[in-house]
Amino acid sequence: MKKSKYFIIIVLAVAIKFLLLIFLTVHAPQNRFQNDSRDYLETAQALSSRGAFARIGSDGSLKYELYRTPGYPVFLAFFQGIMKFPINGIIFLQIFLAILVAGITYRTALQIDYRIAFLSAVIVLYDPPLSIFSLIVLSETLFLFLMSLFMLSFVLYLKRNKTGWVMLSAVTLVAATYVRPISYYLGAAIALFIIYANIRGNIKRSFIHALIFLIIVYGFLGVWQVRNYQRFGQRTFCSIIKGNCDNQGLAGSYSRNKDSIAKGMGPIHYYTSATSRCFLSLMTRPGPFKYFNSAALSAAGRVLAYLWVGFWVVGFIAGIRQARRNIYYQFMLFICLYFIVASIGGISWLVGERFRMPMVPYIAVISAAGWVALKRFIK
Repeated sequence: MKKSKYFIIIVLAVAIKFLLLIFLTVHAPQNRFQNDSRDYLETAQALSSRGAFARIGSDGSLKYELYRTPGYPVFLAFFQGIMKFPINGIIFLQIFLAILVAGITYRTALQIDYRIAFLSAVIVLYDPPLSIFSLIVLSETLFLFLMSLFMLSFVLYLKRNKTGWVMLSAVTLVAATYVRPISYYLGAAIALFIIYANIRGNIKRSFIHALIFLIIVYGFLGVWQVRNYQRFGQRTFCSIIKGNCDNQGLAGSYSRNKDSIAKGMGPIHYYTSATSRCFLSLMTRPGPFKYFNSAALSAAGRVLAYLWVGFWVVGFIAGIRQARRNIYYQFMLFICLYFIVASIGGISWLVGERFRMPMVPYIAVISAAGWVALKRFIK
């Protein structure tokens, strides 16, 4: 492909993102905010004005926060509270971060196979949920950006096997977890993967690297848990983890089942049906075009988005086969599997495309590898 075509593809993707921003701002500005947005904005205001992760009551008192983590409110407090960015300025930054994710994915794919690099970036650039949620005051885009940095740093660790890269990987994962706690248990899972990845090499070195990773991740996360224990008397990173699992998690959901399709099913049949349907919802929902309040845009967007989902799914399935002897693709699949299990296990019926976002760079690399293999097979 000529360089001019590469340029056109990239410019078109960027133009679509900003056109969607203009459309949303003009036709449905209220949809830049969702239910969670208020929590983030209120805690960000307290951080910038009072230096505390809390909410300011009507009487001016501070109500300290346990339910959420401080990562995204810190982001908002700096840019909106200190730098005085308007809401559209924050959204502009999120769009910029989403574009950077494509660049980071490109750089990561280059470390694996130069043939998959550009397609990997394109899959990220044109992903509908990624484009839509970057227009909303939610933590998804910042979390996605940090998870893409983790992807790059860990792939570089797998390639070079240097202590510095495992340390950087741990720091980026910590930062991501402070934004969204769904990755809290990923630190322990990655420590096991480090041992697995080096099992045929220096076993002692692999255990040392895994230990270093664990110490950095849970050392930094433990600081916030100490804060929560001192402030609330609870040994938890944030209460949303347990709250979601208890109220919305897949485990135990049979007793509180209200789904019309699953009504009357036995436990085994119910959990099989629930898991498969949640999986399909997580992996194949095209994107929430309803936020634009336009029937025409919603209809056109959903048709194109389903075609796009079909495109990367075909590549993803083909790419899974390429992971048999490739540690990099195995790592990508491992991350996807973690988020699939954590999302479905944690909130079951509430899963959707929003929870697929942190997987998008990893999906993109695997899907691109699959399409390269399919092209080679066809030839």
